[in-house]
Amino acid sequence: MRSDTTPTAGSRRRDGLVTRLTAADLLPSHADRGARLAHRQSLIRHRRERSMALGPNMRLHFEDASTIRHQIQEVLRIEGSDDPAAVQHQIDTYAPLLPDGTNWKATLMIELPDAEERRRVLPALSEAAHHIYVDIVGLPRSVAHANEDQADRHLGRPSGVHFLRFQLPPVARLALLSGAATTLGCAHERYAFCHRIAAATLERLCRDLTAPMN
Repeated sequence: MRSDTTPTAGSRRRDGLVTRLTAADLLPSHADRGARLAHRQSLIRHRRERSMALGPNMRLHFEDASTIRHQIQEVLRIEGSDDPAAVQHQIDTYAPLLPDGTNWKATLMIELPDAEERRRVLPALSEAAHHIYVDIVGLPRSVAHANEDQADRHLGRPSGVHFLRFQLPPVARLALLSGAATTLGCAHERYAFCHRIAAATLERLCRDLTAPMN
């Protein structure tokens, strides 16, 4: 039985990085129920290893083929559909969240469990989502691109979920793959936090990157 954290070889590049998914990478919805239960703990651990907090109210989940495949299969399971058109629609919907070897993709969750606090604070934190960056020692800061699929419609509409792309130029990828110390931070005046990315987490995130060509 295929693990929820092991993408199939059919969509792998030569370097092993999965940059796209196809219908062949997914389990049928009726089979996925058993696989989902069998590998739930494995998937939870995989997601935890690719996640980190940023300050008290933000958490970033860095996506890869395994996390995206699981999300697609969950949607199809809930819909109870194996229709090829529906499957392809979900693959296309989630495709922008897959890293392509030159970037990191992350889902940013703003965590405000109290309703009154959420009403007061969410607008500022939604704005802060556009000021998140990666700082690699000795290199210019890489500021994330937020919510690219929504143009400017989201700017006046606070949300607890944002989608980020950290585009990493060749020199940054080379530094990361060489083990450079790296910090995740937010430059917004209302949410100025930064944390060094733990070595174990950074090692896993570097699997999303390809070495630059000479």
